[in-house]
Amino acid sequence: MSDDLVHAMTNNWFAWLDFTSEHAAGASETFGTIRCSSVGAPMGLFNQAFVFEEPETDDLVAAARWLSERDVPFWVTSPASLAPAVAAMVEPLGLVPGPGTLPGMAITPLTDLPVDGDGVEPILRVTDAARMADIGVVAGEAFGAPSEIVGDLAPASMLDDDRNAWFLQYVDGEPAACGQLLRTDHVAGVYTIGVREQFRRRGLGAAITAAVLAEGRDQGCSIGILQASPMGEPVYDRMGFDTVTQYHRFEPRP
Repeated sequence: MSDDLVHAMTNNWFAWLDFTSEHAAGASETFGTIRCSSVGAPMGLFNQAFVFEEPETDDLVAAARWLSERDVPFWVTSPASLAPAVAAMVEPLGLVPGPGTLPGMAITPLTDLPVDGDGVEPILRVTDAARMADIGVVAGEAFGAPSEIVGDLAPASMLDDDRNAWFLQYVDGEPAACGQLLRTDHVAGVYTIGVREQFRRRGLGAAITAAVLAEGRDQGCSIGILQASPMGEPVYDRMGFDTVTQYHRFEPRP
């Protein structure tokens, strides 16, 4: 896969975090070729510095300082091609490699997507605040987010922003699975794919991922991308995603 695709994937991931930060009254900043955004939630995923090109040491220092001063867990995130350069700079900053890597995966074209879970109700496009509250229920449980911050991570204001779309599945009247689209140019970013534990292993994750991709396709996107968790990676392999890069994370030394 080309460097252009990796750049587009990284840009979409940053755009998702920046979008979330904007709606959660967070903050963003740029230091040279490093772009930072911080929601302020106590989870590294929501406070990141993204490395787009081989960084200058001073820019990496400034980015790490900016995130440190927000007093939250954070990651410095780099695609595999830039990770050795970043790794050579981080130790004096008190940063160490995070556990493992995150596969950056892509799928194209956005056709022949699986759409059916195992006997579940239809996937709904979320259009009202009440269903956004149900998104919070699913995402909070699926990702272990503290209950006091869930509302900040999926506020109702996002419903009026056409850069994104939210989807929700119910099983027997209970909110069971959720997913989010974040669009940049021709790229459909798949985020917040979560399934509550009692509803797993029924195909809900794949079905709602397909619904997110289908919406991106309908909005003119030609590529779908995501960052896969260990639980999700086999599902996305079966759906036809290819691993384009491995994202390396560097985080404050415990």
